[in-house]
Parts: sequence; structure tokens; C-alpha cells
Amino acid sequence: MRLTRHPDLLDRMAAQYALGVLRGGARRRMEQLAREEPAVRAAIGHWQVRLSGMAELQPSAEAVEAVWCGIEQRLGWKPVPSAGAAEPWWQKLWTAPVFWRGAAAAMTVIAALAVGIGWQMIQRQPGEAAVVAVLNNAQSKPALLVSWDGAARELLVQRLDDTPLSGQQVLQLWALPEGGKPQSLGVIGRERAARLALARFPAAVPALAVSVEPPGGSTNPDGPSGPVVFKGPLIHSPL
Repeated sequence: MRLTRHPDLLDRMAAQYALGVLRGGARRRMEQLAREEPAVRAAIGHWQVRLSGMAELQPSAEAVEAVWCGIEQRLGWKPVPSAGAAEPWWQKLWTAPVFWRGAAAAMTVIAALAVGIGWQMIQRQPGEAAVVAVLNNAQSKPALLVSWDGAARELLVQRLDDTPLSGQQVLQLWALPEGGKPQSLGVIGRERAARLALARFPAAVPALAVSVEPPGGSTNPDGPSGPVVFKGPLIHSPL
């Protein structure tokens, strides 16, 4: 397949290359195509110019208390809680270093994809905050982009992954309140992009997750019944 015959795919691949999320063999093939095809070089150059300086435009972010507690425990500055009943996976999430790794890079990905690719995600009403998140897969690569459309009262979801799903599998989005059970935000299904109607975004939710479920969603009233494949922290951007 000649990439230059598919401008939409070329633009997407060039954006991913410039963002640094295109890895391994795919990145090497893109570099080879850039040496051979002027159109590919131009597309990559366009995105590199467009994204230059993007990180400097992002506001600094403070790590949440749970992160500092985890760091202090690993350094021996704070005692580790005594062993008891096994904690649910969503509570262990807050002290997992891999979960918080790359949060600053995630903000750059959000800004670049929302502005550069032309996905109209951040629509605010007066007095509301824009809520956005990049959910990563097990390899810490961006897999799902989520934003809150306050005007339409919808969550906008855009998949960036290539996770294979059978005809009997769908994706479901969850809010992960700290210290509480996961709350379903809706079934994404198998679509690349989806809108999930929501009367109000849950308050005090620091992270989201996505699980693989049977058609219709999880059969477990306490949370996901299938494997959790994506997760990531929320970024609340006040007006």
C-alpha cells in the first residue's frame, strides 16, 4: 500500500511520528518512506513545525498526594501500611509508578491531537472546566483520548490503539474515584470514535480506565468483569 495515496492515513502517521508515539518497525518504515517520498517528508516536517514548542505552552502540573506518598514509602521515609486484605486493582493504581509515568507528555499529546488533527474536543460552557485524559496501554503508549463536551453533555472518545476485538467483545469506559469502586461511564463498543451521553462528569475522579467486556457491558456490579487494557490520569483544566 502506497501511503501517499491515502492522505488521511499519511497525516495521522506523520502526526504520530512527530509526537514520538510511533515506535519500533513502524517508525523505521516511516523514516525509510520519508527518505524515498517527498510527500512523506513534507507531512512529517509540517507536523514537526506545528508541534515545536508545544510542551512549553503547557502549564506545570503538581503530582497528587497519593504519588508523593508512594515515593516516600519507596524511599523509606514513610512506613508502608501493614499487610491485610488484598486491595482491589483500582486502589493499587494510585501507588503504581508506571501509572503516573509520562503525565507531562500526555498533556502534549492531548494538545497536539485536539488542535492539530482537528478533533473538536474541548468545548466549554461558562464556569465549567475542560476535562481531558490520555489513557495508555500496557506498554505505556497512548491508546485512548477522552474529553468532556460540556455543551452537549457528552464524553468524546477517540481510539488511537489497534487492540483486536472479537464480535463478542466491546470496550467500556470507567471512572476511578480514589478510594471507591469504579463507575461506568458508558460502553464504547468497537468504534474508533464514540460519544457517551453523561448528565454530569463525576466529581473528584482522578483517573479513567477501559476494560474489555461482553456486548452490553460488564456483568459485574462492582466494576469491570473483563481485563483492564487502558488507564490514565485525568487533567482538569480550569477556565
